[in-house]
Amino acid sequence: MQSIQSLRVNEVHLWQIELKPLAEETPLARSILSEDEWFKVNRLRRPEHRQRALSMRIQLRILLATYLQQEPHSIDFIRDRYGKPQLKNTPLFFNISHSQDAALVAISLHDGLGVDIEHWRPVEQMEGIVKRHFSMAEKEHWKTLTADQHEAVFFHIWTCKEAFIKATGRGLGMGLSRCGFNLSAAYQLEDCPAEYGEPATWSCLPLALGERVSAAVIIKADSCRVQMYRFEPKFPPKIV
Repeated sequence: MQSIQSLRVNEVHLWQIELKPLAEETPLARSILSEDEWFKVNRLRRPEHRQRALSMRIQLRILLATYLQQEPHSIDFIRDRYGKPQLKNTPLFFNISHSQDAALVAISLHDGLGVDIEHWRPVEQMEGIVKRHFSMAEKEHWKTLTADQHEAVFFHIWTCKEAFIKATGRGLGMGLSRCGFNLSAAYQLEDCPAEYGEPATWSCLPLALGERVSAAVIIKADSCRVQMYRFEPKFPPKIV
């Protein structure tokens, strides 16, 4: 059993999760998922999407239960005014992202928390997406890049933007062009809507997770320490 130090201020525990079929997955899901979760999973049309969603929800509950020291089925999820999932009656916050069979779960004591992961893939009309969704400063820097730099920078900046709008809870409704990151200085936040404070009060950390994969985590804190772990549902960690 893996022993994990309890969370500290300005710290994020980042868990890598493999969305693989689990042993006795359906009985396990029936025993720990809510009826609403079960309904949402089975509403998905494609079998591979249902399997990944089921694996994600099961493993998320098992993981969070280790931090909350309660049974997975007893966890209560609520949503904020923008629909962002949260835990009820606890100072713990989480955010999730998945791409193909890989998922990330970020856990922190900070409400402003977001994470995103993307596998690189062909993107039609990349220039058009940059024009619509990048900030003015990002677009100016984009013009200085060579063609062979475009794919990597595009996905690096996209994950930062997605992590930020998830941290605010607003999602795409906020508008991706309203947040801007420095493409050359470790992708730190440079511009954001005034209601979310000064950019310097946010910490963004790009993550190295392998070839042709981009990921980022962001929290509303002037500094951030990320502890990365790999989750194994058969052997959940012990928080000490």
